[in-house]
Amino acid sequence: MHRKLFTTQQFLATGRTEMELRWGEKKGWWTRLIRSVYGEGAQPPTPFELALAHGLASERPVGGLVAAKMHGLDGIAIPESGIPRRRTAPVSPEPVLIDGIWCTNGLQTMIDLAALVDPLVWEQANESALHKGLFKIDEELSLLPVLSASRTAGAPLMRKMLSLRPPNAPPTESLLETLTVQLARRTPGVPEPTRQHVIRNEHDQFVARVDLTWPDEGAFTELDGEHHKDQPVYDANRQTEVAIVTGWLCGRFSWTEVRWNPASTGRRLVRLLATARRQPRRQD
Repeated sequence: MHRKLFTTQQFLATGRTEMELRWGEKKGWWTRLIRSVYGEGAQPPTPFELALAHGLASERPVGGLVAAKMHGLDGIAIPESGIPRRRTAPVSPEPVLIDGIWCTNGLQTMIDLAALVDPLVWEQANESALHKGLFKIDEELSLLPVLSASRTAGAPLMRKMLSLRPPNAPPTESLLETLTVQLARRTPGVPEPTRQHVIRNEHDQFVARVDLTWPDEGAFTELDGEHHKDQPVYDANRQTEVAIVTGWLCGRFSWTEVRWNPASTGRRLVRLLATARRQPRRQD
């Protein structure tokens, strides 16, 4: 995610000297990022690394986009032009240590992000945080009255986006899945999909857990992200088994289609559901 950072104090604590520190910098083994903070390697620092360096030097947790990146949340990009900062009053103050850097915890990071990113990016990051188990949806929902009462920046965005989540829905499990949910939501004629639907056969044996389904319409999706590229036979077999057991139609959608061609992909999804509704349904 980023090169290893260390402070002068940490370097000296290993028993080495300031002369060795300067020598290593001269040889390009590490680079001074800011006063008293170094990064391994000779390359110039990125805005992300500079933000981490300031957090390391100040011994204060990093937040916002930087913390979101450290948590590995979906949809987060660090602009090369600089990192916008808008720290809200801490509601969930316990920081966490990630790769030697103190960061705001997952819940506080999502509160901070709501004032920094657009609603769709926030939702992508939030679903990722829920999937990683950084907090539970009930914890997040319980904070909304507190955030609204304190006029916390981003509270309206959080309330709006969380109101769109179906009650008790599991988190999505990939950015592609979240993007597909968002695509379905803004496509007229496409109902809210059911997430992580478990398919069992007539003997109540597990067949598959499908990312997104429309049981009332009789359709499901197979999403072809990067993690599927080496398992086409497995995916095809799974798709066949689900179709045999349920009688549902399958729509396959790739990252490129969902991310970069949403309009045409949305039309394909509408046609898929329309065709599925006309199909004879399997009688249990």
